Amino acid sequence: MSAELPSSSSSSLPAASPGPVTVYNVLRPAASAGADHIVVYGHSSLLYWWPVWLVCFILAGATYAEGDRSGGVTVSKSNALGAVFVVTLLAVAISSTVLLRGMVSVVGAVTLIAVAVALGWLGWWGEILGFLGGLEIRMNAAGYLCIGIPLLLAWLAVIFVYDPMHYVTFGRGQIRYVLEVGDGEVVMPSGGVVVEKKRSDAFRHWVLGLGAGDLMIRSAGPNSPAIELKNVLRIKQKLAVIDRMLREKSVTVA
Repeated sequence: MSAELPSSSSSSLPAASPGPVTVYNVLRPAASAGADHIVVYGHSSLLYWWPVWLVCFILAGATYAEGDRSGGVTVSKSNALGAVFVVTLLAVAISSTVLLRGMVSVVGAVTLIAVAVALGWLGWWGEILGFLGGLEIRMNAAGYLCIGIPLLLAWLAVIFVYDPMHYVTFGRGQIRYVLEVGDGEVVMPSGGVVVEKKRSDAFRHWVLGLGAGDLMIRSAGPNSPAIELKNVLRIKQKLAVIDRMLREKSVTVA
């Protein structure tokens, strides 16, 4: 007499989830792209604030070079330096927060900077500020440094420490991502994924961001969310690498 073993069927196995799977306790990948993957980092809007701390150091040096030290405090003899600082601060603050697609942002920013430089070159800032109620925009050299040094330190900490904590890793056959700092890494298949570079704000992305851009990743799966990485540096080069790496898969790079 022989015992007949029950046959196993594929119908008894649980179906695989088509959506993304959360993976915890995963080490963050290396910053450099390897042979089988590329890591793409998004950045905060503080990325675009480098002209402010740079102008602070330049104006502090100019104030020390030609400033009046008679009162024990080094202050520039002209209020043009203060006007340059205010114009730079306003231009960066508006450009990094208000998104203007296409050439509109370039025209507006270039016009603002050209007018500010022309007024300073002609020496009209004093007359204009005097006409507006005798305004005097002056700051001593230490004042510029008190703004520039903390802003530079914050910029370095955010760009090189905080921002790399959320990323997307493109590999052959899968995409791994962390969108919020402290979240677990999520893995989803790369089949049917569309990778798209959003239309650029020319002044923000190409002048202040030195070739940055916003990246959108969409999947055809019903449970796969759209992934958006803002302010990705050297986005065109990264798109070329992603396209070459995932060309054999069902991935479209727009």
